Order: sequence, then structure tokens, then C-alpha cells
Amino acid sequence: MTKHRKDLPPIALARSMGTPGVALLGIGALLGGGIFTLLGHAAGLAGGGLVFAMLIGAGISFINLNAYIALATTFPEAGGGYNWVGDGLGPIQGFLAGWFSWMAHAVACALYAVSFGIIAEEFFFHFLKWQTFDFSSSAWTLFFTVASILFFGAINYRGVKLSGKIGGVIVCIILFLLGGFLIFGLKHAITHIALVQFNFNPLLPNGIFGVLQAAALFYIAFEGSEIQAQTGEEVENPAKTLKAGLFISWGVVTILYLLIAFVITAATDGGGVPSWQFLSNVADRAMIEGASQFLPFGYVLMLVAGLLANLAALNATIYSSSRVLFALGRDRLLWRKAGTMHPVYLVPTRALILSLIVIITAATLLPLTDIAGSADILFIALFMQLNLAYVQLRRQKPEVRWRYIIPFGPFLPLFGVFCYVLLAFALFHVSVAAFYFILIWALLGLVNYFGYAKRVEREELVRHVVYEHATRFHPKGDYRVILPVGHEGHAEKFAEIAAAMTRSEGGDLVALRIHEMGLHEDVQHAFHSSQEKRILEAIEAVMTKKKQNVDTRIVAATSIPEAILETITSENAGLVLMNWDGDVHTKGFHFGRKIDVVLHRAKCDMLTVKVGTENEMKRMFIPVPVDGNPNLRFTGKVATAFHHTFGTKIMVCMVVPSGKSVTRQAHYRELLIERLRELKMKIPLDAIETQIFPADYIASGILKASSGYDVVLLPAARGRITEAIGVGSIPEQVAKNCRRKTILIAKGYRGITKPLFEYLRQSL
Repeated sequence: MTKHRKDLPPIALARSMGTPGVALLGIGALLGGGIFTLLGHAAGLAGGGLVFAMLIGAGISFINLNAYIALATTFPEAGGGYNWVGDGLGPIQGFLAGWFSWMAHAVACALYAVSFGIIAEEFFFHFLKWQTFDFSSSAWTLFFTVASILFFGAINYRGVKLSGKIGGVIVCIILFLLGGFLIFGLKHAITHIALVQFNFNPLLPNGIFGVLQAAALFYIAFEGSEIQAQTGEEVENPAKTLKAGLFISWGVVTILYLLIAFVITAATDGGGVPSWQFLSNVADRAMIEGASQFLPFGYVLMLVAGLLANLAALNATIYSSSRVLFALGRDRLLWRKAGTMHPVYLVPTRALILSLIVIITAATLLPLTDIAGSADILFIALFMQLNLAYVQLRRQKPEVRWRYIIPFGPFLPLFGVFCYVLLAFALFHVSVAAFYFILIWALLGLVNYFGYAKRVEREELVRHVVYEHATRFHPKGDYRVILPVGHEGHAEKFAEIAAAMTRSEGGDLVALRIHEMGLHEDVQHAFHSSQEKRILEAIEAVMTKKKQNVDTRIVAATSIPEAILETITSENAGLVLMNWDGDVHTKGFHFGRKIDVVLHRAKCDMLTVKVGTENEMKRMFIPVPVDGNPNLRFTGKVATAFHHTFGTKIMVCMVVPSGKSVTRQAHYRELLIERLRELKMKIPLDAIETQIFPADYIASGILKASSGYDVVLLPAARGRITEAIGVGSIPEQVAKNCRRKTILIAKGYRGITKPLFEYLRQSL
């Protein structure tokens, strides 16, 4: 995914929110989203099982909450789930997550605005008896709807601190009013036991599927985690503040939802019909009608509470939708100016204005039920992506200091994905229009992504290229080998290895010389003609001699790994060769720990090379593990390329524990033959030898057995990628103790699905 430019001063938001602000922001969004808008509709679906629908929603949202806490505290950024899905599942999924999130919050905001308009019209013209000036009730509803959006748009324009304070005051008032609703409702239920029994008989009039439908429709009331995650760049001490704020808001709102669902179902008199039928008929006025029966001044108090709840939700969702759009614009995936901020108030003003336009459009054109269904399905799609992204990022980035880890490994978030599939199925029977909406919106997003974002991504990369030269001997192939070159003395050796791989695959070589710039350094200062061109010309000479296509480039960037990754993405590369000299403290053009970033994130095959002093590549030693290794297939491709280019003879060796019985040795021989088949080398049998080598330690055994060979080719360690180069790993021990030999570490790219299932199997 294209991230915001590294050669410009970073665009950052002001950190001004604490735990109370984050918690109240989430509570405000949650309360307005369900209780005063959708409770009656949900009661009509679930019947007396409305509490069970709340439990299902709360349980699923708790799983999702854990993913948000883990990701938001570890990677606190504006944009929320959009950033993490992009890092975990790839750029297209990341963009779609942001695309869904922006529209989901905008549509949800439209829902709250319409609900506010309906309640405001009743409050002013039915309760206060204001003069209507001959305007219809629908006209006044529309007026209040649009006015509320514009009012809180102006509040958000002045900054998150002001909007947070106003929203917090509103939430406190709502909690006080709902507390009165619960106290008097429980008292009424206790004194009217016969009414309670009547209302809960039957308990599930529409069966368990009705409960699931209610949970799906009402799930928008649990989407506050995404809104709170948007504050990642605007909170003090994100690791502590976000975790506390997210847990507090979920706990408070879940308890309120369960109690209110029970009270309104138990204590409402439907006038001869069960309360759930009565509440379904009054729809979005369910809280008002129920409170009128048992709460003193219940009618007016719930009118006021409904007005305030929808205002609080408006405040939160306007904030969130503008932050998602800001992140998309900042990353050049949408209109670029959406990613800019007001110089005084430090808010994304253009993103805010554009979001307000979308919110007003949805609020004035779509029916209330379709608005709710569309927001639900968009959030469900986003949350499914988010939980999968968490599982993938935990596998990809074990070196990251995770501030929070979800219990039960990957199984809890994967169970959450399964639950979201069930909710989506149930929602389909409630609002078919919502599914048409998400399909159309996804298609529009893909058109934008491939028609605009990918083009801008290429333009961003080209701006960093300060020198480029291409040599062609045949039409440009589909396969690309990326070669970032560091040491001048190793350039020709790397070119020989790269030439072997490009020849084997019938592709082209892209050789990069990357200059690491300071934050404010001029790009033109990156061009040092004598040194840079000499290295690239040496590579070009090797490729020219072999009559193979080659592009040579000097690239200026503030981040070497990001420059490599951008080139891999833009060229759709099949292989990248990385130079590893074992030094983790080098800077500039040398690759030490920076190699880890590329290893984790590159979506292509990887060949990590430590060049030795020996120039020959006639004899290759391949140590294979006793256990299976998914990188053996790519290791075999590398060995095949070397044989066809250099005439290399191959020794495949298995280092086994010493002192084993004859029976055990025979077992290892069978395993060696099996690993040989897994390599799938396309080499004549007379060029391959095999060996069983007993040793007390694997690394020392490899070193002894490989004596007399020019090249050692190791399949990357199975499991976490860092095991291939991390401290204490077998490849590192071998590389550090091999001065003369060239060491190759092969890691084949298997996409997301295969490693994910392997990770799950290892976790069992």
C-alpha cells in the first residue's frame, strides 16, 4: 500500500485526548446507534429473545474489540482498520477496508441525523406545540436532519478537543436519563409479574433465526471500536489510553443494552399484544413509548435523551468518517487534498467537508431501514477483514512489541470471522438492498483504486528515481528480479546470481542503488555519478555479456526497505535478492536489520545472499531438514538455475543426530529421499549427490559437511521468517562462520492462505 510520502515532513494530528475522552466518544456512538433508533425494529425480529440478540452482539463485538485493542495500541494511526488491513492482507484489501469504513461511518451518521430529525420534529411541534409556519412534518424533519449535520460539522471543524468536550457532556446526561429509565422500569416489572410473563410468552416467536436477524440489524450499535481506533494519532499515551477507553465503553454499553432490552420487553404494556409486537409497530419511537408508561415525565425525558443520543453519535461518526478519508487522502489513495490539515485547528478540513456532503446526501435520499442495513453490512465486511489482518500481522511481525495479544492465539479472531458470516447471512433476509449497496460501492472503489491510486503510486515512485537506464535484448518479460546493490565489490557476484535466476525464468533484472536521504534533504543531492554509476555499469556489463534485459536505477528515499517494497509492488516482481553481510548496525546503502522489513512484507520469492571470498560456484551444498519445509520447492528452483548457468553440481545433505541405530539411519535415508523429491530439481541425476551426516549440533554439522563446497544454499527456517536470519538461528550461525563460501537463504512466497493454515496447525 502506498503510504504517505517519506520525503516530506510528516502530516500528524495533535495528541490531546485522554482515557475519558476516548471512552465517552465510544459510548456516545454506541448509544445513539441502537437504543433510540433500532430497538423497536430489533424487538419485532427477536421477540422476547431481544436480550439474547444483545448478548450475541456483545459477544461478537468483544472478539472484535480485542483485535482493535491489539492493533490500535501497537500501531496507533488515524484511519483505524484501514491501515492494519493494508499491512496484513495487502494493498487492495487495505484500500477496500478504508473505502468501506469511510462510507460505513458516513451512512451511520446519516442514520443518526435522520433519527434526530424525526425526534426533533416531534419534540418541537408535538410536545412544545411550536408553530409550523405551514411547513409539513417531513419538511421540518429534513431541516433538523441537515441542521444537526452542519452544526456538528462546525464543532468538529474547530478541533477534536472541543468536539470531545461537548460530546462528553451529552453522553453524561444520556447515562443519567437511561439510569432513571432502568430504575423505574425494573420497579414496574417487579410489581407487574403477570405482564412480564405475558410479554415473554412465547420467548422466541420467530425462532433463533429471528434472534440472529435482530443481532445483525442491531450490530451497528456495537461499531464504536472503529470510531475510537481513529483517535490513535490524537491520544496521549496510546497503549494505555486506547486499551482502557475501549474496554470501558464496551463494558458500560453492554450492561446498558442488556438491562434496557430486558426492561423494555418486560415492563411495556402492549395493550393486549406482547410488548415486542407493540415495540415493533412504534419502531424508532420504542424507547419513548415504553418510558411513557412507567417513567415519570418519561415522554419528554426520552425525547430529550433521544435527541442527545443521536447528537452524540453524530459527533462521533462525523469525527470518524473524516479521519478515515484523511488517511486515504494522505496515502494518495483518494483525492490528495483530503489528506491535508487546517494549519490552526489541526483537523483534516477538506476530508471533513467532503464527508459532510456524503452524509447529507445519504440522509436526504435513503430510507431509514436501508441506511441501517447498508451501514451494518459495511461494518461487517470491515470487521471480517480486521480480524484476518490481526492473525496475519501476528504471523508476519513477531519482532514487533505488541502492547496487547488476543487470548487463544488466532482462534478467537477466526471465530469472530465465522460469526460475522452468520450475521451477514441473517442480515440478507432483513435488507437485500444493503447487499446491492456494498457490491456497487466495492466496484466503485476498485475503479478508483486501479484507475487512480495505482497510477499515483507509480508517479510517487518515479519522483524518487534520479537515474535510470535500460538495456534490452528481447521483449520485456513478465518475470522481474529486483536486485538492491550495496557493496561495490559484490556487485558483479550479485549480478551473476541474478542473471542465473532471470535466465531460468525468462525474465528481466531491475538493479537498484538506493541512496538513503535525510528527512529534508534535496532529492538531487542523492546523485553521485562516479560511485553510483560505476556499480550499476558493472551489473549492466554482466547482463549485457549474457544478453539479458536489465534496468539500472538510482533511487533516493528516506527509507531503504520502503523503496525496495515499492519497487517490488510496482514491478510485480517475482524475486528479490537481498545482500546480507551479518552486520546489524550498518546504515545507508548496507543492509543489516533492514532486511527484516523486506522479508516480512515482500509479496514475492526472497533470496538472501552473503557473498564469500570464493569466486567459484561449481559445487553447491544444500542441507535439508528432517522435518518438512515449505521453502524446499523454491530452493530446488534456485539449485536448478545454478546448474543450468554455471554447471553447478549439487550435494543434498541431511544432518542427523550422531550415535543412532542402523534402523534409525535407514529411516533418515528414507527422509532424505523424500526431501530430494520435494526439491523438484530439474537436473540430471549424475549432477546430484546425497549424504547423511551425523553430528551433535546441526549448525556445526553443516559447517563440517560443507567443507570443500563453493556455495551453501539453505531453505529458510520453517515458521517465522525471522528464524531465517535472527540471532542464534542456524542460517546465521552458518553464515557467520563461513568466510570463503557464498551463503544463500531461499524463502518462497506462498501468499497469505498457505502460511495462515500452517500457522493454525502449529498453534493446535
